[in-house]
Amino acid sequence: MERPENLLNVAVEAARAGATHLLEGYGRTVEVNLKGAIDLVTKYDLGSEKIVRGVIARSFPGHSVLAEETGFSGNNSPYRWYVDPLDGTTNFTRSHPFFSVSVGCCLLVPGRPPRPLAAAIVAPVLRETFWAFEGGGAFRSQELPGRGVVEEKMRVTDISNPGEALINTGFPYDVANRPEEILGPLGRVLPMVRAVRRAGSASLDLAYLAAGRADGYWEYGIKPWDVAAGCLLVSEAGGVLSDVFGQPFVLERSESLLATGKSLHRPLVAILK
Repeated sequence: MERPENLLNVAVEAARAGATHLLEGYGRTVEVNLKGAIDLVTKYDLGSEKIVRGVIARSFPGHSVLAEETGFSGNNSPYRWYVDPLDGTTNFTRSHPFFSVSVGCCLLVPGRPPRPLAAAIVAPVLRETFWAFEGGGAFRSQELPGRGVVEEKMRVTDISNPGEALINTGFPYDVANRPEEILGPLGRVLPMVRAVRRAGSASLDLAYLAAGRADGYWEYGIKPWDVAAGCLLVSEAGGVLSDVFGQPFVLERSESLLATGKSLHRPLVAILK
C-alpha cells in the first residue's frame, strides 16, 4: 500500500503547480467557453489540469485519474486521483479571488466506498494551502504580509445551535431546471441559522469548514472532483459527512453532501429534510 504521506506530498506539489499556472491568467481578460448554460471553461482550467496530471503521472504512473475537464484515464489501479483544476471558474474569470485547485487521492476497494488517503487544496490569490492525509490530521498554511507563512492544525467548530451557525452552500449548474428542489431547502435553512454564504467554490467551502471559519456546508449535484479533497479535510478536522438526508456520503454515488461539526449534524439534517 502507498504511504499516505507520499501521496500527500504529490497532492500538494500538483495542486501548487496548477495554482501557479492559474495566477498567470488571474486579472486578465480570459476567453470563456460554455460547457452548459452557466458552466464555464477556460484555457487555464485545461492548462492547470494538464500540469496536475503531469505531476501525478511522474510519481505514480500506474494510478488512475478522474478530472473535471478531461475525465477518466488510467487502468484498474486501486488508487484514483480526483482533480478539479479550477474550482470557481466563474470567480476566476471575474477576478474574484475565491477559487482553488483541488487534488485528492482515494483507495478503491471492491464493494466498499472510496477511502480518502490524501488531499490538497490551494487558493493561489489568497496564498493559502489546505492539506490532510488519512490519520494525520488536517492543516492549513497561509502567507501573510509582515508575518510570513502561518501554519496551523485545523479543527471544526463544536456549535450545536443552528441559530449561531454560519453555513456554506452552493448551487448546481442545472439549478434553473429544478429551482424548487434547490431553493426549498435554502428557504428552510435561512431563517434558522445566523448566516448563509454562497461563494462559488465547493472545495474552499469545505476547507473553510475544516478551518472553523464556517460551521456547516450543504450542496446538491456535487461531483467527486469537487469534494474528494475537501471531504478528507473535514473528516480529519473532526467533522461529519453525510448526504442531506443523513445517509452515509459515498464519493461517486451520493448526489448531495452535508458536512458539519458533530454537534450540528442532526439539527441541520432535520432542517434540510
